Amino acid sequence: MNQPNEYKTFLTRVFNRYATVSDDAISSLFSVAKIHDLKKGTTLLPFGKISKHVHVLYKGAVVSCFLHKNGTVYHKNIFLSGSFIGSVVSSLTNTPSQFSLEVIEDSTVISFPYDVYRQLIKENQDLQNFYIAYLEKNWVIDKEKREIDIVLKEAKERYLDFVNANPNIENRIPLHYIASHLGITPTQLSRIRKSIKKTV
Repeated sequence: MNQPNEYKTFLTRVFNRYATVSDDAISSLFSVAKIHDLKKGTTLLPFGKISKHVHVLYKGAVVSCFLHKNGTVYHKNIFLSGSFIGSVVSSLTNTPSQFSLEVIEDSTVISFPYDVYRQLIKENQDLQNFYIAYLEKNWVIDKEKREIDIVLKEAKERYLDFVNANPNIENRIPLHYIASHLGITPTQLSRIRKSIKKTV
């Protein structure tokens, strides 16, 4: 079993990727955190529920699932270690989430109550700097890059970028999740992988 200091050290690394956060600020966050071990197949956030927590994924893998009105489920994003997971829109607006979060690999999350998390951000300049940097990176820079890549890059190139950025991902995550994450069909992904094997 991991010691609390290991989780706190991990949390510090995750936050400091975006902005330098003092040990006091991390300690304030960690004091309200809970550690949850989740089995594969667990639903972290059900469809239609209000997201009341912010989670940092310590280990494992989680996917976001969208339910179409015709009953079809689409798997959009794959979250791996170091990711912040939850429904920001649901938390901000206190409305039901439009997607669910499904655990697809035994996972551990560090969880904070969203209202306490927001209050700590308001009270702490370091956390405010982190929050701004996080939003800019994930909701502006990365979002724009992803949208441009879908238009300008071939599916094969997007696939290679993804597996190079996440070594061994294909041995951990079912391929249909990867296909959805890349905005292609499982059949397209199968063809891409076959074409790559032929050139190796």
